[in-house]
Amino acid sequence: MIALVILVGWILYDALGRNVFGSTSWPQSVVDYQILYEHGHRIAVRLRYDPTQIFPYAPPAALMFALTALPPFAVAAGVWLAILTASAIGVFVLGTDLVGLRGNAARWIVALLTYVVTNNYFQWDLRSVNCNSVYAVLLVGAMLCVARSRNTWGGTLLAASIALKLYPVLALPYLLWIKKWRAAFATIACLLAFFVIAPLLYAGPNGFVQLYRSWLEQLRVATATDLKDHPILISIPHGLAKVLGADSQAAAWIASGATVAWVGVVGLCLLSGGLRRKGVRTGWDLCVDAFALVLLPIVVSPYLESYHVVVAAPPILALLAYGVLRSSDLRRLTIAVLVVLAGWGLLYALGKWKLRGLGVLAQMSLVFLALAAARIDIRRQERRASTAHRGAPVLT
Repeated sequence: MIALVILVGWILYDALGRNVFGSTSWPQSVVDYQILYEHGHRIAVRLRYDPTQIFPYAPPAALMFALTALPPFAVAAGVWLAILTASAIGVFVLGTDLVGLRGNAARWIVALLTYVVTNNYFQWDLRSVNCNSVYAVLLVGAMLCVARSRNTWGGTLLAASIALKLYPVLALPYLLWIKKWRAAFATIACLLAFFVIAPLLYAGPNGFVQLYRSWLEQLRVATATDLKDHPILISIPHGLAKVLGADSQAAAWIASGATVAWVGVVGLCLLSGGLRRKGVRTGWDLCVDAFALVLLPIVVSPYLESYHVVVAAPPILALLAYGVLRSSDLRRLTIAVLVVLAGWGLLYALGKWKLRGLGVLAQMSLVFLALAAARIDIRRQERRASTAHRGAPVLT
């Protein structure tokens, strides 16, 4: 329980330390939520996106931000910070449950170690008062519901996560692949409600068309805008351009090679689980597969920012849980911990060279390669257990 107290206290410090008790008074200390507040309200009133500002959130998210903007800014920011902080805590509470650590004595130690090695991501999200922890906890909750056969709730939470940030959309075809039909259909139904029915009822047919047309234009502007001077960008191309020069051919080759390597790592991790369409999938498997797919575009995104990577926490929880739950052989636990710490070290080492995007890639590649090895090990143990069971003498 001491580890839980430290974890919650640390998250509260990251959320409140700068925003409430920092040198800038509240709510002037709030950065990102002010953008969400103002743009959400403006879009809800005008029913169109401002073409001179980059705000690529989908219409359901924009309207949701407008809903949070009904109170005065100081009140709305306080409520959003509370939601964001609770979501960050929820990632670790629900995440440890999802990977099988509920009731395990090491549960909160694992959670605390995971927060240590992902603190940079959560710290940016909490101090900026953004929204990444919210979509992350919705995705964790969705997979936990699917693991417990609460498929309608799972689909609803997944759709809400997609509506807030588009990254989790790859989890939908995954649900179809593994024949979680009810969860997949619930996701599709809720996506229709969030993306079509609610905006249509709010804006009317003409406003609906204008809203989506301006959003698509917003996406075009965002992808066409040169973000080399964006102060918090950490993407691989951005870092390489800073270090090797914007016109460096080597930078382009390294970025392309990093993308290919990352796709290969994720593919290996997915294939090591068998990607079977039938059979029982534990919460641990759902966690590994879903978050591998969600992180697939994030890690190599040209628009990567530190807080986008809060979704790294669940797969790290899964790797550590693998070691803890098989602690009869301390080698597994030792290797899991060393991999997690090594990835953390690479993240900061490359960050000092202004290549934090490559650091994220290195950290996540180590984690998912280790998860692939863990899956192979688990399947080998299952085959041995099955063989031993079939060969056991029958008692009469």
